[in-house]
Order: sequence, then structure tokens, then C-alpha cells
Amino acid sequence: MLTDRQNLILKQIVDEYSQTGEPVGSKSLAQHLPIKVSSATIRNEMSVLSQNHFIEQVHTSSGRIPSYQGYRYYVDNLTKPIPLEVQARDYITEMLDGSFKQLDDIVRQSADLLSQITDYTALTFTPMLQQQDVVESFRLTQINHQNFMAIMMMKSGLVQSQPFLTEQPLTSTDGSHVEAWLNQHLRGESLSQVTQTLEAELASGNQQLADFTQIVNAFVVVANKLRHEQFFVSGRSNLFHGVGAETFANLKPLYSSLSSATDLETILQSSGQDVSVRLGSELHNDLWRNYSIISGTYDAGAHGVGRIAVIGPTRMFYPRVMGLVDAFRDELQTRIRSYYHDYDQ
Repeated sequence: MLTDRQNLILKQIVDEYSQTGEPVGSKSLAQHLPIKVSSATIRNEMSVLSQNHFIEQVHTSSGRIPSYQGYRYYVDNLTKPIPLEVQARDYITEMLDGSFKQLDDIVRQSADLLSQITDYTALTFTPMLQQQDVVESFRLTQINHQNFMAIMMMKSGLVQSQPFLTEQPLTSTDGSHVEAWLNQHLRGESLSQVTQTLEAELASGNQQLADFTQIVNAFVVVANKLRHEQFFVSGRSNLFHGVGAETFANLKPLYSSLSSATDLETILQSSGQDVSVRLGSELHNDLWRNYSIISGTYDAGAHGVGRIAVIGPTRMFYPRVMGLVDAFRDELQTRIRSYYHDYDQ
């Protein structure tokens, strides 16, 4: 365990390096520490921190930067989220104060806004569908003779859709026929049962559905989208802010990771905390060794739990980003519960 003075020195090194990107020396520490300490004493304390692997020297510079262990100790013991100012919270509320037709719109816009404010990469996830949720209705909206929208509404109020184009023009009567069959046979079923039944009906050559394979397949796509957690990524190019030139060689695989639900699941393992920080080697993927992920969970009540995350360089200013993630958690909870309000009456 570090002494109070060592804690102050390590905290100042992390804070200063996060803001400047330059190694921190004893002279700068003597000027900025909240206590009066000689440069000689600071150098001695820095030597202890270095020996215990909390800080490290870069090249021949006399300054020091935080090590992975130093960042971990800092996050766990020396800092906490900075609450957002009223003006900043009002701005977030105003920007998300729109009329949303689908849950996805709220979650997607939150990712865009969080990335814009932090200048980092942001990810937001829709709440996980509850196991007991069932289909409330199937709807087929005709845009023109060959363009349609397949829509499914769950009992919880969750709505998902899929646009599609048919090979041959269909009449409104055709669409009504398929919609009626789906509501008659599959309303009240779970998503897995809906998918299983539709695939079986197609395989068996069901005469009532034989001419409408594309419509049925579109509803299978909708069901599969609802069964899996949807996520949105904003600010991919921000991955290269504040990291070394060697990271640019990883451009393609980094971008690919952000499009893979499996890869994201690996680096976003839940800690069980409302807001958590994972650093470098903790992400179990060498591509992310120069990054940190600050993530949080938001509770949509009976409609499940969703996630939100910011990916940035290890030397990001943690207190501010942690505060922002916490604020967005609160706002998403409010927005999504409000979205479902009418369905919960």
C-alpha cells in the first residue's frame, strides 16, 4: 500500500500525463502538488513508485509516465467520476429529447452524442430481451409494389423492422394474406418458436406461404435481430486519437473488431458495477493493449439491461469520461423507460 504522499504524486503524474501526453518530472510535480515537497524528496518517492512498477521511464527522459499497474491503482483508489455540470446534463437531455419511433433510434443517437462529447469511440447496446417476452403482432407495410417493411412488435413494446425488396410486384391483398397468417398462427409465441415455425413451414412447402418466401424470410431476419443484442458504434476514426504510430498498422483488424459482436463481447465483459474500467491486457486481445474501455450498464426495468461504453487511449482523462458514462446511463434509463411507458399501462 502506498503512503499518502506517494498517492498524491502518482495521482498528479497520471492526471498531468493524461492532459499533456508528456513524461512528468520532479520539477513539475513540485510546482503542482497540493503539498509543499522538495524536488529531492519527490525524486526519492518517484524511485519507490518506479521500483514497485507504478510508473516507468520513457527513453532517456528524466520524467515518468504511469505503467499499467499505476493506471489500475489510480482508477481503483485515487479517482472517481466527476459529476457533470448542470449545463452539460441539460445539453445531453436536450439533444436526446426527440420523438423516437423505435428503441434503436434512442440507443443509436446516444452513441453518436457520447462520441461527439468525448472525442472517443462510443458503443451503445439495446437492452437484452427478456426470456419471457412473446410476439404481440406482425405487420407488413407496403411502400410500393416491390418495396415492403416487415415489422414485429413484442408484448413488452419492443419493435423491430426490416425493409426488403421482392422480385415480383405484390398486391396489398398478398401482403394482407401473409400478415393475417402470421398473426393467426404465431402471435403469442416466443422468438425462437417463431423462427423455428417459419423455417419449418418454408421447408415443408406450405401452400399458403409458397409464393411469399421473401416476405417470410424478412420476418425471420426480424426475429433474429430481436433475439440478439443490437449495438451501435460511433466515432471509429477516434481510435487513432492519442495513441502511437504503431497502432495505425492495426487499422483494419481494429475496425473489424468493432463490427463483431463476438469480439466486442470479449472486451466488454461485465464487472457487475454500474461503471467500470478495463485496461490494456485486461481486454484479452493484443490489438487493444494501448486502450482502455470505460463501460456502464443501464436498467430499463422489465425491459432488460443495456450497456454503454467508451473506448479511448490508456492515457485518457478517466474522471471526466467516467462521469459522462454515468450520466448517459441515467439518461438512457430515463429515455427508454419513458419510451415503454405507454406499453406498461
